[in-house]
Amino acid sequence: MGASELAHVSAWLSLALILSLLWPTGAGNAASQFLASALARGDDPRPVLRALGSSFWKSCVVMVVVGVPIAIFLLRSDAADAVAVAALVVAYSGYIFTRGIQVGLGRLVDTSVWDLATALITWVLVVPVFLADLDSLVLWPITIGYAIFGIRVLATAHRGHPAPMPVSVGVHPDDAAPGVVIPLGASATTGSGSGVTSGNATSETAAVSAVPTRLLWHTIRWNSLGLLASNGLIQFSMLFVFAVFPPLVAGLYAAAMALATPASMLSQAISQVLLARFSHWAETEPATAHRRFLRVLGGMSALLTVVFALVAVASGLLLQLVFGSDYSDAEAPLQVLLAAVLAFSITLVVNAYLQTVGRTAQATLASLAGLVVGLVVMVVLALVGWWGPLAAAGGVLVGYLLTMVLAIGLALVRNTARSLPRWLTAPLQ
Repeated sequence: MGASELAHVSAWLSLALILSLLWPTGAGNAASQFLASALARGDDPRPVLRALGSSFWKSCVVMVVVGVPIAIFLLRSDAADAVAVAALVVAYSGYIFTRGIQVGLGRLVDTSVWDLATALITWVLVVPVFLADLDSLVLWPITIGYAIFGIRVLATAHRGHPAPMPVSVGVHPDDAAPGVVIPLGASATTGSGSGVTSGNATSETAAVSAVPTRLLWHTIRWNSLGLLASNGLIQFSMLFVFAVFPPLVAGLYAAAMALATPASMLSQAISQVLLARFSHWAETEPATAHRRFLRVLGGMSALLTVVFALVAVASGLLLQLVFGSDYSDAEAPLQVLLAAVLAFSITLVVNAYLQTVGRTAQATLASLAGLVVGLVVMVVLALVGWWGPLAAAGGVLVGYLLTMVLAIGLALVRNTARSLPRWLTAPLQ
């Protein structure tokens, strides 16, 4: 595959990833958090699964409707490529969403096994596509791999849970208005009446009512906005290079991204595990949750720094092995992107903690600040004559560094009520 073809494929992948950030990725993170919290409380997780599943399929319709015209008119795709992009959007979104479900349910071993199995299937399908130079089919192997994982989880997620206990039908306590106290065993209701419904309702109806829907949707909205601002920055940089610079130049940047972004996907998978762990600590041991988070942050930061430094040192060799000598000019952008992805990965750890303690809005605003600054730096560097891939990588690095510094600063401040404005520190309700 030549540089020009690689640029097109990378642009399609970036579009698919950006679209998945609009809801499914945030829903996957919410699944990790809310399912883990439900299990820690001894609640039935199936109502949360049903609510999240319904929202996921609705979001898929929106993503396809938005994504296909963009692929055709902005990325100059033909009908077959647009169909492949749409399939990839749904399959990848399903993977990242259902992976969050698996983590929230504590099925980590099962997740690892199926990650390996679907990766193997993907590679088996990729090899003949590349050997036969079937560039038009290049998106389908990864799409099939993601789809297999997602379908399998959706088929089994509701199994293995005890029957729900009958509870009062009404508003989940987490959704109650601020200041309203709901006694244990009772629930707030809308409309007239005593405010407490008898336990005669079916367990199915009762269980559905136990979902904290307002808190759930609010969390996903803020988390999706934050993910679009953070994860989206590096994907927007690919679209920027593709739109502004020649295809051969965009191909070099695509090669750098291809080697840098897998590490960010691994970091995102780790963050889902941490979301479940932090949620469990917040529910069962709130007094020590912050101290444990700081230990995790220190250990993960040290480990990630060593790993990314080793990869950066070997970046030239990696480009030679994967893409050949024609891509040697991508080494400098790759090293800058690796530094950016390191900052992004550390931020994911911090944001996982902020989300579990009801401070998703703060993490989102930090990510938005990084996105705006990163895009501005990207454009300015290109205007003053920087080479396209370096300008894009430099903007991504500055944006992610700013987000990391802001997020760590917020997480280190525990008593936010005294040190930050009320509108910024109030938990999501």
